[in-house]
Amino acid sequence: MQELTVLPLPVVGSISTQSGSMAPEREHGSSSEGEEEAPEELTFQTAKSQALESARKRQQEARREKALLKEKRKLKEERFKEQKKRKLLSIEILQDLTALPEQQLEHSEDKETFQEEDDSQPKSQTNKKLEKKLRPKKRLQNNYNVVRLEDYNLLNVQEEKAKTFIQKTLYGKWKNRTTASEFFSVSSKIGDVKRPAVQFTDNTWAKDEKRRAEKFMQSFKNRRKI
Repeated sequence: MQELTVLPLPVVGSISTQSGSMAPEREHGSSSEGEEEAPEELTFQTAKSQALESARKRQQEARREKALLKEKRKLKEERFKEQKKRKLLSIEILQDLTALPEQQLEHSEDKETFQEEDDSQPKSQTNKKLEKKLRPKKRLQNNYNVVRLEDYNLLNVQEEKAKTFIQKTLYGKWKNRTTASEFFSVSSKIGDVKRPAVQFTDNTWAKDEKRRAEKFMQSFKNRRKI
């Protein structure tokens, strides 16, 4: 009989199995990572419920704002009514006002009785009584008089306006009207026999008036040229 020798076989299946087992583990790990990174999917009902809740919250906020506005308006109205009540006259003053016409009637009756008594009395006595009543309680001094200031202010304004109107109409910018001194000074300079004017020979003559005379001379010459 021949003896058979059993040689040890290489462990190939184990390696293949190990490699095969490792591959699905890697695939599973990559799939779990992808699932974690992806956003959560929402159903239609959850989205609808969230939208309804947000709308309900908005409505509640709007109602609260309206309620606050109503409260503010009520407070304003109450304050306004209180101010009106404060401004109204008190009952005592109203009673006094209602009693006024009765007092006036009594006063008129007293006047009638006084007139009847005056008719019975002589005129001299009645005149004296009237003078006493008509006399002012406070007397002014003899040097003072009561006058409205508005009337005086109006008079001053009217006088100033009249003066300016006369000045513009008679001696305006485009008027050929001058004073006698200016006319004679110009005629003495332009005439055949030229003589100096009295105003220019006098040293006491003011500078402003000299300047006016020069301006008038230039304007007069320009008009003559035209």
